[in-house]
Amino acid sequence: MMVVAFSYFAWLAFSPINFLFGIPFATFPPAPLIIINSILYIPLIFLLIRRWLRTMMNRKGGPAAGIDTVEPGKAVAEPGDEWGTATRSYKAKAESKVTGSKSEIRGTPLTLDDGFFVKTPDMDTGQPLFDPEKLKARAMVKSKVSSGGWSDKRVSSRATGSLKASETEKHGRPTRSRRPHREISNIHLPSTLLATVLREGKNREGKGISIKAEDIRETVFSGKTPLTVILVIDVSLSMKRSMSEVRKLVERVERETRGSKDRVGIVAFKDSGAVEIQAPTTNWNKIYRSLARLRISGLTPLADALVKSLESIKRERMRNDLIEPLVIVISDFNPNIPLAQSVGPGHERYTPIRDLVRASRILRKQKVRVATVSVDYEQANFSKFLKRPFHDAMELAALLRMRKEGYNDIMETILSVPPFRKTFGAYIIARASGGHAFLSKELLNAQSVIGTILAAIESKTKMSVKNLREVKSYLQR
Repeated sequence: MMVVAFSYFAWLAFSPINFLFGIPFATFPPAPLIIINSILYIPLIFLLIRRWLRTMMNRKGGPAAGIDTVEPGKAVAEPGDEWGTATRSYKAKAESKVTGSKSEIRGTPLTLDDGFFVKTPDMDTGQPLFDPEKLKARAMVKSKVSSGGWSDKRVSSRATGSLKASETEKHGRPTRSRRPHREISNIHLPSTLLATVLREGKNREGKGISIKAEDIRETVFSGKTPLTVILVIDVSLSMKRSMSEVRKLVERVERETRGSKDRVGIVAFKDSGAVEIQAPTTNWNKIYRSLARLRISGLTPLADALVKSLESIKRERMRNDLIEPLVIVISDFNPNIPLAQSVGPGHERYTPIRDLVRASRILRKQKVRVATVSVDYEQANFSKFLKRPFHDAMELAALLRMRKEGYNDIMETILSVPPFRKTFGAYIIARASGGHAFLSKELLNAQSVIGTILAAIESKTKMSVKNLREVKSYLQR
């Protein structure tokens, strides 16, 4: 206030307006000029103070001008505050990037409106992802199995699924009993009665037994149970350099599921949204015909692809509520198209990543297994540098940056750091959905693609403080 008052009187005495009316400098003007000078002084001092505050808040070191209201903790004065020479630097509080407006990975190249999402993606436009003639030839060879002209007993005689029944406790041959781990699916009656008798004792003549929750035992099965695999394939223009990786992954899935009771469906996405081009089926001839339709072009609506895969799973659950779903997303994970509901009135910014996180969390809530397979070669740098598998390397890098930036959540850290936000797309989905992220080369080198995915999702290993210490010591060498 003292500075404002002093500058006001100085302005009245030395204002150039006074000189225009013949008033000497260092002399107070008459009342009409005082009013004119005051009207000019108010906006000038307002702009000057605002510019000063912005300059002080943008400084990363040196005097912080005593702005106590932005200092952490209680607003306690420190030496130098009264003169604007406090040495504590200004540090703004970071806003949430998970639900904030600045959460897109890369800018949307088009001005979207509601009409953009009305159009169905044209799957027949662009460069073919698969060679239709080769797919047709493969379908013809496999069809000879039914006529006896060709057979592969090792595959066609499986007639089971890929998931171990002991993981679902619903199918297979009963082998033993155990205490329930999660929700009880099959009660093992003999073991339950035996546990009740052992608890209550033998001397109960003429009295019944009372089964309690602690006595219940569930059946453990052996064998295999079928999976419902939804292949979510990115056919946007950015996937052009990764076509061979996509083909190899699909061929490996075919090799491990063909001839079994596993059902496979295809969801493709580009341009304005995603399309289910093949409902889950065990008939690979149908899947070949669907794959022949895939063409590479357009944008990357990744969030809509997750929503479409969930819709496919819900339809399968209407047919059989005991299915075991697995969503495998094959992409370079650079989304630039949000969901349609994010472009309505009141949404000034497009938020593909915010929608991606929300869709992934819905999949987790619906108890859907999710695996993300990145075909981007540049993302292998984290694995090489940290000497760990792709998922663990991404999580470890995020934890290290989280400690450095002072955040409390891994997802918040990733979405707040621009380089991470552009390269951690696969891990973002895996983290939010409770799944696992893989590199395509890492997965193709495994003995079994489906088996590796299931084992990784079920293990759900997390980085610990010990891992952070090991990496820090490694980086300091």
